[in-house]
Amino acid sequence: MLMYPRLTSSLLIVVCAMAACTRGDSLEDIAEQELERSGPGGNDAALGRVRAAARCMANPDRNINYVAAEMEGVIKARTKSQALIYYDGYRVTFITPGGQVTQVTFDLVEAKPSLQQMTAAFGPASEVAKGWLYGQTSGSTGARIHILAEPVSMPAEGNGLVRRIIVRRARGR
Repeated sequence: MLMYPRLTSSLLIVVCAMAACTRGDSLEDIAEQELERSGPGGNDAALGRVRAAARCMANPDRNINYVAAEMEGVIKARTKSQALIYYDGYRVTFITPGGQVTQVTFDLVEAKPSLQQMTAAFGPASEVAKGWLYGQTSGSTGARIHILAEPVSMPAEGNGLVRRIIVRRARGR
């Protein structure tokens, strides 16, 4: 056995790995646990901040500091026309010409909600070329807000996951 130390160590590694697989969770069990942790069809961790972004976009004064504070975020990078915030599982980019936020984009890496969760949070949507479009109207200012949910894969289905959410004020108000 000492004549082939590499073979012996390789064989030992394979045996240990096989033992770990039989004692541990299977891939299917791990996938089920991940689904349970992320909720029914997706992870809704970002939805509270999407709601906050929609509320901010309804206000007449949407300066970058106000929006970041309402979304409970710290700006990590900033240029004249953009600002960036990182959260656990996603990042948010503000489009900020003249210091006013005109668009908030959520790039969802790990914290991907489902379209079903988006509909539960924002009401019925209309299907558009890039995904599902939700409309919100502010009771206090009358501003209309559009929330575009771009799915991971097309065609968009209710239990499909969202890869990007764009919140912006609708034209006209």
